[in-house]
Amino acid sequence: MAKETNGPEQLDEDFRYGQLAIEGRLITPDQFDAAMDKVRETRKPLAEILVGESTIDVTTADRLTKALRRIMRDERAKSEGGMLVNKQIGGYKLVRRIGEGGMGEVYLAEQLTMHRTVALKILHNKWADDEEFRKRFLLEARAAGKLSHQNLIQVYDVNKYQGKYYFSMEFIDGVTVEDLIRHEGALSVDKVIDICMQTCQALKYLATHNIVHRDIKPANIMVTKDGTIKLGDFGFIQSVWDAELMQEGTTIGTPDYISPEQARGERNLDVRSDIYSLGASIFHMLTAKTLFQGSCSKVMRDHIETEPPRLEDLRKDLPKDLLRVMRKMTAKQPIDRYQSPEEVIKDMEMLRIDVASGAGTIPTSRSQIMNVITAEKERIASLENDLAGMRGKQIAWMVACAIGWIGAAILYVLYMLRTH
Repeated sequence: MAKETNGPEQLDEDFRYGQLAIEGRLITPDQFDAAMDKVRETRKPLAEILVGESTIDVTTADRLTKALRRIMRDERAKSEGGMLVNKQIGGYKLVRRIGEGGMGEVYLAEQLTMHRTVALKILHNKWADDEEFRKRFLLEARAAGKLSHQNLIQVYDVNKYQGKYYFSMEFIDGVTVEDLIRHEGALSVDKVIDICMQTCQALKYLATHNIVHRDIKPANIMVTKDGTIKLGDFGFIQSVWDAELMQEGTTIGTPDYISPEQARGERNLDVRSDIYSLGASIFHMLTAKTLFQGSCSKVMRDHIETEPPRLEDLRKDLPKDLLRVMRKMTAKQPIDRYQSPEEVIKDMEMLRIDVASGAGTIPTSRSQIMNVITAEKERIASLENDLAGMRGKQIAWMVACAIGWIGAAILYVLYMLRTH
């Protein structure tokens, strides 16, 4: 009798099984997506679907199953001896640990009252007695809990249970951009533009709430099955009104994508710091390499002192406008960068249209067309201002020349009169 998929735990196991098969180049992402749709329809395990469609053979399926079980067993052993798995924290049943950061662990969990799968972040026990870290953890959760945007991972609940601080958030059925780079290498220009524009929408929203994310990187940018970008991991966001929690000289962030001012430990960061980190992330997407390599200290010094490698030397098919956008996003001084996510979006919108037209396609939505018209109007206005300035200079130069010629003529006339 066929085993049926039962609940979020089995679905998560099927998802991981598929990712393992993709990493082993046994199936393609498209085959995985199609098979997962059938898993949900038939409630059969993914392995059975793949074998039934002759995508993989029985021997390969069994080998994958054994490999996944070994991985999951090792994870359970590392997860505090497996003591938290299948336990309850408040109204949540923990399924398995799915990640860990400097402040806490993240578990796949089931919210019992709502019958939904969530990600549950729990503050590390070693920090539970540290008042400053508790403040930062709760600051993170409460700040994120106030936010609601389609390009941000939604936070549901913040609470404390038997001495453990935790918050629950939306569980994303997708992959990170870091995963995409690892599996695909350098990403296509149109995909990078789309990821950048959606991430900028999230940054634009955060900026309206005076929040700086502080840790923009490919691992924190999720891509859902329908292509929606979700910015997550608010472990290091900084609310401007709560900036006193951050000490001058404290460096928080991931070295590979950190902005120069953040690497220097500056306190008063703004959205331009996140724009730099997004630019560094885009560089990674386009080249499958980070901006700088080496030890953490060397990479941080390079962000502060060293000019980024020339993109055109690493990849020949990039549009010139994209190179210009990247130089501006990763400028060393914040004043030389884009001053807001809206500015990045406008240039990326124009770039997307240029790339699409080069591929023989045109804008299909009214919003795209209106964005192009608006951007063109602004570009024309800028050119007119430049021309006006040039005309003023030309007129001044012509007047100066005329005065010079008139003066020379007068002197010549006076000289002739004196000699005669």
